[in-house]
Amino acid sequence: MVRSVGCVVHALRCRPLWWLRITPPTQPRGVTVRASYYLGNVAASDSFGVGDWTVVQRVRNPWGQVPLTDGGQSLHGRARDYMDKLLSMQNAEDPVSRRHHYVPKAYLRQWSFDGKQVWALDTLTGAVKPLGLADICVEENFYRVVGPDGAAHNRVELLFGVVDAELRRVQILFNQLEDPNELEFDDLIALGVTVAVQRMRTLQQRRLREQHNEWLVAQNPRDFKPMNDPANPHLAAGVHTELLFSAMWEAADVFTSRQIEVWHDAQGRFMTCDAPVLVPFRRNVRPSLMAAPHIVWPISPHRAVVLGNDHFGDKAVIRQATGKLVGVVRESVQQGRERMIFASEEQRARLPSTKTLRRRAQMRLRCSQHTPEGEYIKPPGCCVEQSESLAVGPDVALCDQGLHAPAPNMWTHA
Repeated sequence: MVRSVGCVVHALRCRPLWWLRITPPTQPRGVTVRASYYLGNVAASDSFGVGDWTVVQRVRNPWGQVPLTDGGQSLHGRARDYMDKLLSMQNAEDPVSRRHHYVPKAYLRQWSFDGKQVWALDTLTGAVKPLGLADICVEENFYRVVGPDGAAHNRVELLFGVVDAELRRVQILFNQLEDPNELEFDDLIALGVTVAVQRMRTLQQRRLREQHNEWLVAQNPRDFKPMNDPANPHLAAGVHTELLFSAMWEAADVFTSRQIEVWHDAQGRFMTCDAPVLVPFRRNVRPSLMAAPHIVWPISPHRAVVLGNDHFGDKAVIRQATGKLVGVVRESVQQGRERMIFASEEQRARLPSTKTLRRRAQMRLRCSQHTPEGEYIKPPGCCVEQSESLAVGPDVALCDQGLHAPAPNMWTHA
């Protein structure tokens, strides 16, 4: 599609590299590996295929303007106000709170039976029980970082206060949406950035970044340092949050170029989890955001916002959820969760407590002789693709040309 061409070119130009070009050393000092930190496969193609893009479909643009922000360089209206609010928090007083939620309580309250608790399945233990909203999807000092002055602070939590308020507004908007034509361009941008930030802020994304970091350190310890450094306990949070906020608008541009669908289930059968923005696995491999047929965000037991790759020329399409669509959301939740799955009071008996859910998202590394742009790399030499798979541990299967060092520490984050 024309939409895909522009967005892919933009994303590959602006996003950190998602592949590593590795060539033999010219001197016997070891292989040199250079790469940016990987964050969520935002810009990646799902294959190393060689060839040019082709226009396969033309559809009407219902928004009347290009649905991109140029990586945050072109912000207007509510999006500009949102960014200004985020920037204003940088100099605010350091908050007292040390318990940081990576999935907002207000979001999870849609599944609560009393406004304070929600039915939860711990997939590690198989236990199903009601848990307080204040005690789930929360970590001590999860966003505590070190500022330019060398002092640790929690101001990032204030930024997420702005994020959470906008997420709640978007969640209510799409839960109550009846006429898609009432949506404004600002609502599209708000949805895109909300989904982008929520996807990248979770414990699962932190763990995957740590796996990737362990591999990079094993390849090139001179240029890459461990994220989990006892001498610098806030380094992982610093790396994670810096990547998140630097990538949020470019990631949003990927989401806003998709078709909005709202799946409505009158029976209220949708569940959610501790990584609620879901990119469904295909043959146990999570496709890139560009290639995924659907990106699923449950917003209540009755509704899920789904960003699809098939455009219809409408601002949004409201679909009555069939059993098949409910099954798509349920499987996405089961496979995409980090540990916890949440359900409404009416659906708690359907929580998969009898299933053994050992597999979850893991870092996946593969070699190719071509770069994503199709450039051939002569052996010995290769290009390493980084993506995610559904597995019990890191999914690493690299070539045997002597270019790659083992990275057993990746398993400490499995």
